[in-house]
Amino acid sequence: MKNRGACMDKKRITIYFIRHGETYLNKYKRMQGWADTPLTKEGEVVAKKTGEILSDLRFDAVYSSDLGRTIQTAKIIVKENNYASHIKIQPKMEFRESFFGYFEGALQSDAYQTFAKAANKSIDKMFEGLSLEEFMNLIKQADPFHEAENYEELWERLDRGLAHIIGSNDNAKNSNILVVTHGNVIRNIFTKMDATISPAIEILNSGISTLIYQDGEFKVSGFNQTKI
Repeated sequence: MKNRGACMDKKRITIYFIRHGETYLNKYKRMQGWADTPLTKEGEVVAKKTGEILSDLRFDAVYSSDLGRTIQTAKIIVKENNYASHIKIQPKMEFRESFFGYFEGALQSDAYQTFAKAANKSIDKMFEGLSLEEFMNLIKQADPFHEAENYEELWERLDRGLAHIIGSNDNAKNSNILVVTHGNVIRNIFTKMDATISPAIEILNSGISTLIYQDGEFKVSGFNQTKI
């Protein structure tokens, strides 16, 4: 999303992006975009720990994607919060994970071999040499049905989601917003806002990444953390 120039003032919106807890497809090392599985027991435990870390933050709104694993994680986090019992979780499809098309549910190792072959590179060279945009476009290219989302398609909805948050919470006071979403969503948003962040970093399950929106601009204030 481009930094928005409207509403130039000192109001601050702090957005806490949390990746969902570990799921069964995560555990089995399978591709998981729009495919959905519930959290593992470990995923529930780590989500609860993140909720405890955030327990004293007053959230003005809580969003998740519309996939079950983020809604489940959001419920766990909200349950631990000392001030959020009245807040309704708002699922938004705009924050859904990127769609891997034909490769949904495939073993990651098999999918990566296919992507590397399409790029005419080894797996290591593929991850070292391709930008995030190029890698997402490669997945769509390698999909025999070409139904996987490319970079532009993902960002069309992420832009809408971010604009909705700012437009819905751009009021007279500082706001804290919680967004429970997915690894590739967080990776895309934060590498676009801060070019020093490596797209190769694995986003932690229930990890905390923080954006501040103020004076019409976004600024990264924390990335992939286990505390605040």
